[in-house]
Amino acid sequence: MLNVLPGSFDLHIIDTCNLNCKGCVVLDYLQDGRITNSRYELSDVKEVIENLTRLDLHLEELKILGGEPTLHTNLDEIVDYLLSTNRFDFLSLVTNGLNFTPKIVNTLKKLDRLVISVYPLEQDLGDIIQASDLYKDLSSHVDITFWRQNGFHLWGQEEDNIPYSTELNWERCYQKDTCRVITKKHLYRCTTTYSEKKDMCTWDNQQEVIDFISSDKPLDHCKVCPFPPKLQAWESNNLPIDTKNFHRGINLIKNY
Repeated sequence: MLNVLPGSFDLHIIDTCNLNCKGCVVLDYLQDGRITNSRYELSDVKEVIENLTRLDLHLEELKILGGEPTLHTNLDEIVDYLLSTNRFDFLSLVTNGLNFTPKIVNTLKKLDRLVISVYPLEQDLGDIIQASDLYKDLSSHVDITFWRQNGFHLWGQEEDNIPYSTELNWERCYQKDTCRVITKKHLYRCTTTYSEKKDMCTWDNQQEVIDFISSDKPLDHCKVCPFPPKLQAWESNNLPIDTKNFHRGINLIKNY
């Protein structure tokens, strides 16, 4: 019997990014401007899928993320392989929309859903994309969602005048359903525990994986991870580089 794991699962294939967002939960979780430059090759992605196959598990949604996943030189191969596996219902990708080369666009057309993160850099990238020929072409093949991010969470810091408890943190947090992370060795219920490498489950046993994903019990980390956390306005760790890459991305969109 095929066992479907509900919710959305994130597969981070590359840590390199063309933006330097302060407080990025993947690349700047500790707000120290770090970038690890790690990446998954096709062989690594196959190992992840082999775990699902071995345990006869099926995902409701698999999301490809980075860093910026469109910077991965073998993205097309990875997408084609994933689509051939029949181990999920929907394949999505999250991008900042600044690397829409013709080759990348042809790859993105194969997806079920494309999520474009929009940051407050000079102009609204979402408006620019929606007015472009690129959008007309892409949206005829894939469902596009814009995710405007004017601020980033300060993980571990409380907002003023909000009651917190382990149970409330768990109950209010969206990550446990929409930001689960899968790697070659482990599963995580959220990006925060993935960043801290704690509260994970291995691929050793099918029932353990099912119980881990279906559990409504707060994680140990929920005790020290207030949700909702304090918000900070979006900032760049390297604004000149981000501005340069932003304009390059806009030119790719307008010249498509």
